[in-house]
Order: sequence, then C-alpha cells, then structure tokens
Amino acid sequence: MDETNRNSAKLDIEAARQQSADKENAKEKLSPEPKESYKKLSDAELDQANGAARKEPADSDDPAMVRENGNCKDGEDEKMLNGGGAGDAVATTNGGGGEKEKLTQKELEVTFTSEGQNGDVRINLEVEKQQTFSGMSKEELMKFANDPFWVRLRWFLFVVFWGLWIGMLAGAVYIILDAPKCAAPVPLSWWQTGPLVTVDEQSYREQVADVKKFGASGVIYKLPEDETYFVEGALEGKIKELVKAFGDHDIKVILDVTANYVTRNDPLFKEATASADAPQRSAFVWRQSSEKTNWLEVGTTDRSSAWKPLDSQLILGQFGADRFDLQLSEPIAKDKLKSTLRRLAELGVSGFRLANAKHFIVDRAGKDDEVASPAADKSLTHDHYDFWTHAHTTYQAGLGALLHELALEVRNYTKGDGFLSVSEDIVRPEAFAVDGSQLGVDLPEYGNVETILKAPITAESAKIIRDDIERTLNETNLYSAVNGGKPWNQWPYDKASLANVPASEYNVFMFLLPGVPVVPLDVLNYGDGSHAIVESLNKFRKSPSFEHGSFAIYTDANATSIGYTRQKSGNPGYFVALNPTDAPVKADFGLMQGIAEELTVVLVSANYREEDIAAKSKIQANAVPLSARSALIATYVPK
Repeated sequence: MDETNRNSAKLDIEAARQQSADKENAKEKLSPEPKESYKKLSDAELDQANGAARKEPADSDDPAMVRENGNCKDGEDEKMLNGGGAGDAVATTNGGGGEKEKLTQKELEVTFTSEGQNGDVRINLEVEKQQTFSGMSKEELMKFANDPFWVRLRWFLFVVFWGLWIGMLAGAVYIILDAPKCAAPVPLSWWQTGPLVTVDEQSYREQVADVKKFGASGVIYKLPEDETYFVEGALEGKIKELVKAFGDHDIKVILDVTANYVTRNDPLFKEATASADAPQRSAFVWRQSSEKTNWLEVGTTDRSSAWKPLDSQLILGQFGADRFDLQLSEPIAKDKLKSTLRRLAELGVSGFRLANAKHFIVDRAGKDDEVASPAADKSLTHDHYDFWTHAHTTYQAGLGALLHELALEVRNYTKGDGFLSVSEDIVRPEAFAVDGSQLGVDLPEYGNVETILKAPITAESAKIIRDDIERTLNETNLYSAVNGGKPWNQWPYDKASLANVPASEYNVFMFLLPGVPVVPLDVLNYGDGSHAIVESLNKFRKSPSFEHGSFAIYTDANATSIGYTRQKSGNPGYFVALNPTDAPVKADFGLMQGIAEELTVVLVSANYREEDIAAKSKIQANAVPLSARSALIATYVPK
C-alpha cells in the first residue's frame, strides 16, 4: 500500500475516533459506564498483531513481498482500550474478536475490507446513524405501581372518565326527554272528513240506508224557519226521531237554524211589547216614526220597507211580515239563542249551521242605505234590495266575536264533539274574524266555484275556476279556525250545478279539495256507478296526503283543463284533473311543482272514454289524456 493511501486511512480513523470521543464525553455525563479510549501500540505489539500478515504464503517465492507486508504499519499501531485496562484484547486484521464486537455495539460501525492479493485490509468506521429508544422494563415500571402519587392519579382519572361518561349519558337522555316534540298531525273531526249530505223532512226515513252507503259522516236537516225557537212540543219529538234514525248508524245530525228573527208568537216578543219599559225590548231594533230610513226587506222587488209600525213606533223586520229582527249582540237576545242551541245539543244534535249570519248585528243609529257600486247589475232599480249597500244592517263590527262566543258554547254543550258554522257564503271573511286573526266559525262557506260551474263553459272557464279556488283558499288561510289549524271550507253543490259538469265528474273534482263537500243525496245517487266512485273518493279522503298534505292548483299548458295535487312527505301524492270542455285533450301538467313524470291512474269518472286507460294504467304528466267533460285521479311519488 503506498504512502498516500496509508495517510488517507489514518486520517479517516482519526476523524471517526474524534467523533466517537465527543459522543462518549457527552454520555459520561449521563452514565457511569467506563469510556472507551485508544492508546499508542508498541512495536512489539504491532509485530505480534501483524505476525500473520508477515508470514509468507506457502506458494510464494518472493521474500520481498513478505518483507514489505511485514513492515506495513498502515495506521494499525493503535489499540482500543476498554477503560484503559492493560489486559484488553487486541483487534485482529480479519475483523473477528471481542474488540470488533465492542466497536459495532457502540456509536461506531466498523467495516473491514480486503484489498488486493497481498492481504491488505481497509478499515472503515462510520458513526451510527440511528439510535433506538428502549422504554422502561416491566421491573422498572412496577416500582411505580404502588407509589401513592400514581395510585391517586389513576383513581382520579378513573373517576373523571366514568363521571364524564355518565354525564354525557344523562345529558343525552335529558335532551331526548326535554326536546320539543314534533306534534302529531291532529286527526280531522267527523265534520271535516265528510261528506255531509242534506236530507229533507219528507223522506229522510227512507234515505238512511243510502246515506250510510255513501259513507256520509253527517246529515244536514233544515229546521222550519219560523220554528227555530220552538224546540219544545212537536219539534222536540221530530228531532229525537231524526237523531235516533241516523245515530244508530253512527251518522251525526246537523241542523240548519234561522236564529236572526222571531215571530209574533214568540214569548220574547210578547214580553217586549207588553210594556214600553220592558227590558226585553233591547233584544229588538226600534225607531221613532220620524226616523224611518230607506232600508228594505231582504229579497224584495217592490220596495217593501224593513220598518214595521208597532205601538206608535217602528220595529225592524227585514224578513217579511210578522218576523222581527233580533239584535243578537244584546245579552237578552244572545242568551235566548244560547239556550236554544243548548237544548238542541241535549237532544243529540252535533252541529249547527246558522242562516242569515251577516244580519245578526244591526246598527241602531244607522242612516239611509247608499246605492251599491256602479258595477252592479244595471237591471236593478231602487225598488230592488240588491240596489243598495246595506252597510248598516250587515257585516257589523263585533260579528266575528259574537259567532266565536257561540261556537265555544256549542263545543261546551256537545263536550267538544260539535261545531258551529254558517249556511251561506260569508263573502267577507274579515267581518267574521276575531281581532283580524281567527274566524268565528268552524266551517266557513266561501268561494264561487258552484256559481262558475253552473254557468256555460267557455275557453276561459278552466282559468276562472282555478283562480277562484286559489283565491278562496288563500284568503281563508289568512285566518285560524276556532278548533285550531286552518279553516276547513264547505263546498256545496246541488242538481242545478250539474247543468254543465255531470255528477260523476263534479264529485271526482270536488271531493279532494281542502274542505268538505256538502251534497244533496239525489246528487250522489245521480247516474250509474256513482256509489263505487264515491266509495273510492271517501277512501282517498282518509289518506294523509288529503288530511294533512299540501295543495296546489294549476291549469294545463293550453289553459283548457284544471289539475291540482294533494301531497304529504312520505306518502303517495294525488293528482286530480278535470276537462270541462266538449273536446278531448292531452293536457300538459308536467310543470306542476313536485309532480312525477309518470302517474298511475286510480279512478276515472263516468264520462271518461279514453281507450287503454283504466285503473292502474300509467300515463305521462306532460300528456294526460282527458275525454270531453271528464275527470280522473292518479297517484305518484312526489319529487
């Protein structure tokens, strides 16, 4: 090996040794273990260590090579000592032995590499790049197992963990119990499920079976107008018989009563006219003869005055001879009506519809009526009742509060099962409201759908019907009902309504509107197959989509047909379509909100004539086939 290589190797060893020495000095400060060190080797030790290297190979003839190898010192004249002891073993050139193992176990990595054929060995020393970390042994850990500090810490953490766990459990239970409950939908009352069927005095006994067949929840019977306040006697027996006949079939009885006037034979009227100072006189509206106004009898065409002369005074009688208006805002008159409703409820009557409700309160100091709007019927003259506004005899302040009070009384009389409503269009919902927010009646009648369908069908009929239904529901939904929620509308129609839209189609279209149909029995019996259709309609009315679902109404893309939807999340939606025209159409309702592209037909009306379309048929929402003057109902999965 030449001198340059020897010097290089020596420098490498010196650098590695210095680096190792620096690390050992650092470790001495942390560990009492002895430090490894190096010392200068003597010539004798070098000769002993290199004896094997100087020994001549058996097959070699060149003594000069042996001699050269024997004189090679190549930086190997240093011996690593363990703690500086004199008896340390010397590292041999073949890499074996104890000193090499000690080197490799420390920070230095020693590599011995043979070079050439003359037995030269190159020694490479590298600082250990990674040091492994060894955790505490089990014996060392056990020393701390019973230490008071660690025992207390373990118990503290144990208690904190389970305390937090139990606290979270208790919190979750509290949140579940205390969280506001999602109110279950309020079931519809019997008078909301319907239909309500009108029966007459002459034949109601024979109509019981048919009323039951059509699934009516109640029947409406109209008391004779002049007998409302004569419950005792013959009227009492008639009502008992009526209640029993239908009650045996779980059908409720509703009475139409005319409560806004009494006849000359009424006890209250007799008491009021017996003396000029009688307190009962406050139940009526009086005027001096000199204060007569231009008020007319209701419905007159001959300018009959509403003021009737009596005992040198005038008494108001808007509804004909010997009929005298009650001022129902007065306690005496109001108590008379309450006692009558109570007695009827005791006889088993479950609901009441009041006639002439807008006339219940009269302006005592009212002046002459004014001419109605110029837009009124031009054929009317000042001799006609409708020529005037009647601003002092109808829709007076306090009407809503009065009706609300009566509705609560009826609830009380019927133990929460009955209702109070009206038998005519309220026309002005705001006049029937309490504090502008709640209607005073449970089941208002509002809207002009019946009137529109009685008129001849034109190209604009579909749009007019849609607009009127939409307006009706939007305006009544501005108020709450007496029983909570939104008002439930009455949809009355009779045979006169069937002039343009047949009975089957009328039923299909009207039964699923938000509200209750009020129908004469002869309309339900009109035409073939009506029973099966009404039976299906009643089943649809019991679905969540009808009872608690949303409502939206549209005309098709060509505005020739009307369609509306009833849908509630998680339930099938219902789609109802009516074509009132004389021509078949393929109606496009594809843009209706929430409707699916594909619909399943579940019911068609009697006039439906489309081939291959029947129950369970699939149709497309953008191409609904409708025969002339026909209707259908389909279901779908709401989007």
